[in-house]
Amino acid sequence: MRGWCFTGMEPDERDGLHVLFDAANASTGHAFQLRDERSADVLVVDIDSIYGQMTWLRARQGEQTVIPLTAGSRSEPGLRLARPVSADALCELMRTVQAAAPLAESSAPAKAVAAAPTAAIPQQAATVASAAAPATAAPAPPPPPRAPRLGDYLVPGALQQPVCITRSGAEPLVLDPETRVYFGPSSLKALLPFCQGDMPAHELRAVDAAAFAEVVKKGGAQPMARLRWLFALVGGEGTLAEGYSLDERFSLSKWPQIEREFPKHFRIATTMMKGPATIAEIAELSTAPVSEVIDFVNANLASGFAHVERVPEPEPEQVAKTGLFDRLRGKR
Repeated sequence: MRGWCFTGMEPDERDGLHVLFDAANASTGHAFQLRDERSADVLVVDIDSIYGQMTWLRARQGEQTVIPLTAGSRSEPGLRLARPVSADALCELMRTVQAAAPLAESSAPAKAVAAAPTAAIPQQAATVASAAAPATAAPAPPPPPRAPRLGDYLVPGALQQPVCITRSGAEPLVLDPETRVYFGPSSLKALLPFCQGDMPAHELRAVDAAAFAEVVKKGGAQPMARLRWLFALVGGEGTLAEGYSLDERFSLSKWPQIEREFPKHFRIATTMMKGPATIAEIAELSTAPVSEVIDFVNANLASGFAHVERVPEPEPEQVAKTGLFDRLRGKR
């Protein structure tokens, strides 16, 4: 029985995946069992978290089957489990792994036969058997996860204790994941060095209780949501956030807090408050560059102020009923 492990994600999500696993495993004839990370044959790793990314890089050096769990879209070949996870998707994944297991397990006997004397095997029969064997190409592994950036550490659950980040020419930035606040420069533009470029884990230094108490004593706490807004504003560099398209129509549900350091956002926000519009329409009406509109939309999508207008597709039954009524009315 092969071992299966979910790792890199928050405990609550892992518990939910264990429940789905128990149900999906029944469809495989209980071919798998839950084990810890070291003894498992199959690792499902959350590559959307910084800890999952480190686990992913380490596990790929071994012989375990490593499957990424991600909310991102990937078109590359290879096994993958999409978030949010459904029971059907997990069941299909387990069946795929189960179907590939006999091929992997048969490799050891094949080596033993190859090492045995071949004089008793007719050469012609060996050639025919070799030609008849189906060629099975192993799926290409998915690409390694991207390098972490500040935004990855701002996701709830990404950090377990306060950390301090220092970068040249900037006041130190302290993040407190428990209270969801940060301590650092009061000016948003002074925080830009932290929002630009990659931020590997070694840049984060853990802050002990005594040192953190001194930080809190000095005051100046700001909501982490403000930092997330800034990261989303500059992190995309004029590229719309993943999962959205330029043809979709965006609007603001309420008037956002316009930072005095970014007065140009006033015209964009005014336009978006009038109703849903595409990126190009917002840029034209606000006389702002398209790249600035995209950055502003990204920031307000992250803060929850911006919304995209999406018309749900009709249910198949609804379409069928509509077609029938139209025919009875003589419209078709």
